[in-house]
Amino acid sequence: MTPDHVAPRSLTSLLDTLDPDHPAKGVESEEHDARDGLTIQAMLDRVGARSFGAALLVPALILVSPLSIIPLMPTIGGLVILTISIQAFFGRNHLWLPRFLATRRLNGDQLSRAVQYLRKPAAWLDRKSRDRLRFLSAPPMDRIALLAVMIVAATWPFLEILPMFTSVSAGGVALVAFALMVRDGFVLIAGYTVLGFSLSVVAALIAGIV
Repeated sequence: MTPDHVAPRSLTSLLDTLDPDHPAKGVESEEHDARDGLTIQAMLDRVGARSFGAALLVPALILVSPLSIIPLMPTIGGLVILTISIQAFFGRNHLWLPRFLATRRLNGDQLSRAVQYLRKPAAWLDRKSRDRLRFLSAPPMDRIALLAVMIVAATWPFLEILPMFTSVSAGGVALVAFALMVRDGFVLIAGYTVLGFSLSVVAALIAGIV
């Protein structure tokens, strides 16, 4: 990862950081223009090496967007989220991704469309969120949130044929990650609700197969 930077503190600022067309380039100092696209590593570099909440939001938001229909995107996103959440769970100071995930790239048009799709709901959530029930998102309770994210993300590679399921589950992960970033326990409870629904669907599918 590149040196640490000031991490985004809202969904809108995170989207600004990732938007190839936004004049605020964030930490952009790369050899290529962002309009040519960004690798997953470059996206995570932009949100900072220590900000695990913001880092979890990057793949989660991509999967909430229409980009989730791209073949293998749920699998790649799930593996990225699983890798990030495991490292956060065990208290690593800096995020690391294996090369086969870090080098995956979204082109500029794909990334720009995803960012524009997410701007309105992100702005709404930014307006509604604030510091509430902080103890739910602080250690050691934050480990429960990370464990829930790990369990749900681990199911995505097996359920890629259900793209809408992945988007809904990723929405829950995004809520949890956002809650950890801004310390909003109410948003965290909403995220738990979505993740609980996702796991109930998985359980029903398994029961149907068995």
